[in-house]
Amino acid sequence: MENVTTSSATVPEGIRIGVCGLVGALYLSASIVTVTFNGLLLYVMFKDPLKCFRRPFAVYVTGLAMTDFLFGAVLGPLSARIEFYCVKDKDGETTFYHIIDYFIDNSATVLIFSVSVDRLLAVAFPIFYRVSVKNTHAAIVIVCAWSYCMAFSLIQLADVAEEIYDTVDVHMFVTFALTANGVIYLFIYLIFRKRRKAFPIRDDKSQKNEKQLRHLNREKELAFTAFLILLALVITQIPYLVMTVIEANCQSCTETTWFFVCHKFADFLLCLSAIANPYLYGWRVKQSRDSLMAVFCRSRLEPADPEIPQNTKETRNQS
Repeated sequence: MENVTTSSATVPEGIRIGVCGLVGALYLSASIVTVTFNGLLLYVMFKDPLKCFRRPFAVYVTGLAMTDFLFGAVLGPLSARIEFYCVKDKDGETTFYHIIDYFIDNSATVLIFSVSVDRLLAVAFPIFYRVSVKNTHAAIVIVCAWSYCMAFSLIQLADVAEEIYDTVDVHMFVTFALTANGVIYLFIYLIFRKRRKAFPIRDDKSQKNEKQLRHLNREKELAFTAFLILLALVITQIPYLVMTVIEANCQSCTETTWFFVCHKFADFLLCLSAIANPYLYGWRVKQSRDSLMAVFCRSRLEPADPEIPQNTKETRNQS
């Protein structure tokens, strides 16, 4: 988000050219990696060779991957263009850039919050979640999130003071979102802790007990994956939040060289979560890893894998 106005007039020319050129190259590199990783994940989820992405959580991940892909395809190159204009000491920002910038960044935050709520429902109300929550519901939430973030981005076209708009944006999509996510995962942790204590002794090898334990481990894995996605967002947003606070409380700091340099790199760090997300879901989760191998390596699945539908195993074993 380019909401911090930093004058480059007081920055030495050598530092300005070096920093802007480096950040511009980083944006281009990040765009290529983001498009590749997220495009690969979307392709595997579309092919779905093991039929394991037919659940609401996978739909949310698809929406997040599409948002991250849009960053790599559109916002990343636009940000690089602005930095290369900065090398020439020119302003390359446009109204379209500001709108798409706020839309993509805020959409990623809202979708990660939706994933957190989805995991809370799955853990706290497992029966209700399995019976009532459908893929269609997740798709509707994603469309609503995109619509809401686009509407908020378009407010910039109205006669609204930039300071007020930026303040609302930071508190709504950064401060509140991160705090709410922290509370949600605290509840998830407490639920898992309580359920572990109440779970039957592991020496019980009955089929029902093994099924319950397998389901609990599955939900724990997905919740932990969602938490890592949130953690990646937090780590990349903290520098941006710090620079925003400094800019709001120390106007003279915005004219310094160190602020100019830190501001540029803090803005760039916002895009790193788009690179981390497909790895966190696409490689950490066993089903996603197996699907990737099935699409590109034609590897055979272990027949004893309890997370793969039996009809899928039989079909692959016959091929």
